[in-house]
Amino acid sequence: MADKQFDIPLQQAMTLLEQGQTAQAEALLQALAQQHPDQLQLRLHLAQVALKSGKGAAHIDVLQEVAASHPFIADGYFILGQCLQQAGRLPEAVSAFYHALQSRWGAHEQLEQAPALTLQESPSTADTGQDGEIALRLLWQVLAQLRQAGMAAFPMAGSLLGLEREGKLLANDVDVDIGVDWQQMSQVIALLKGQGWHEVERSYDLINPRCLVHPSGVAMDLCGFATDEKTGGVISGLWMKDVPFHWNRITRFPAVTLTARESPGGTISYPTAPEQILTAMYGEGWRQPDRHFDTIICAHNLQGFSWLTRCYAYGRLYNYWTLNKAEKCQRLLQTLVEKQPNDPLLRRLLIHFTAQLTEPHRVLALGCFDMLHIGHMNYLRYARAQGSSLIVGVAPDAICFSNKGYCPVQTDDERMAFIRTLEFVEEVMIVQQPMASGEPAAAWINSLQVKTVVCGGEWQGSERWNRLEQLLGGYGINVIYAPATPGVSSTLLKQRVKKQQ
Repeated sequence: MADKQFDIPLQQAMTLLEQGQTAQAEALLQALAQQHPDQLQLRLHLAQVALKSGKGAAHIDVLQEVAASHPFIADGYFILGQCLQQAGRLPEAVSAFYHALQSRWGAHEQLEQAPALTLQESPSTADTGQDGEIALRLLWQVLAQLRQAGMAAFPMAGSLLGLEREGKLLANDVDVDIGVDWQQMSQVIALLKGQGWHEVERSYDLINPRCLVHPSGVAMDLCGFATDEKTGGVISGLWMKDVPFHWNRITRFPAVTLTARESPGGTISYPTAPEQILTAMYGEGWRQPDRHFDTIICAHNLQGFSWLTRCYAYGRLYNYWTLNKAEKCQRLLQTLVEKQPNDPLLRRLLIHFTAQLTEPHRVLALGCFDMLHIGHMNYLRYARAQGSSLIVGVAPDAICFSNKGYCPVQTDDERMAFIRTLEFVEEVMIVQQPMASGEPAAAWINSLQVKTVVCGGEWQGSERWNRLEQLLGGYGINVIYAPATPGVSSTLLKQRVKKQQ
């Protein structure tokens, strides 16, 4: 009973966070923290909530205590790094992120994963075609408005790459990128706000670029370009306020000259030599698509390997690792090893992920899957993305009743039949051991020769799965908790059916 009294409200808080209801989630987490003062994960969750509102610095002392007393919990170091980065304490943040990588690798070497948070990545915006058309139309419109107002602005970064390589915005680009004169940044923002755009709170905790969102939902990054007072060259990048400027992520460009060009939105300014900008950023091979290229870390025109660049590099590597994105980890590590060839940890990690990509990676997804709905589809697609093939374990009636207190509407065979129709599922089977059994369940999972187990996020932090993480870790099997689809569940579907009767 005590487990449910903790797990259920914790899941409610996580759902509120996913829905953007930060204040309500924080209130629920604080109440839980008072009721369960020994639950370490609540301190980490509260720090994550504070990061969303720009108040991560207030949790640094607590997180440093957590790191000192629980050095095996990698997520504690990771969230500490985020808070230190937000506070502008970049050298300390780099150290915390690096310790997070060391701790996670230490757990891997011991084949034992300490109970910790699984940090979920927000799903990317899919290219529906229509959304891309809206974004492109807004790009032309904004560029024309800024030119008419006498402000220098031009397509930049991913937007320029898409226009030059494909004649449209890239399918996987989630925002519009515009380069502007740094000295005109405030004027550009004021003009766009007058057109209905609003600035995202704190703009990534940076003063450059600045992120604005249109009422249609399209996001836009304003990338400021300035003249380096020392060299006279053109610079841009990711800049924080109130830190030594050389700590920032600084990128260097050839001289940018603009020419008038007609667009569907009117006359705009466009780079005279766009290929020079793209070569500076992406290298000579910019015409060839590369979906694992991480511009923030891998850009060819980075000035050194600054503190802020390291924060992003180690932080992203850790997050990709947590999400089991081996290809992204490998690509990022190739760049990091080039920049830090004498770092033994980075070299070991590169060898590890390279080997992982050359071996089959079977994934097991567990669930009841009653009344198959979009939440189940999202869950299974997420699971499939974690490896090279997907096995689905369907819980039989007895296990479902034990977990939920009632039997599924559909029979075992019906639930399995629906899942077999999914092309991305390789195999479907009945779960042979209840997860509450501990070692028998872990032994059964190991018999399937899988490397990763995926289960619903509502089980994260529960006594049952904390124990299973340790047992499965002994077999070298990783556990990942999938994000929920807000507002969708079999229970809600049943309630809707009852109301219609």
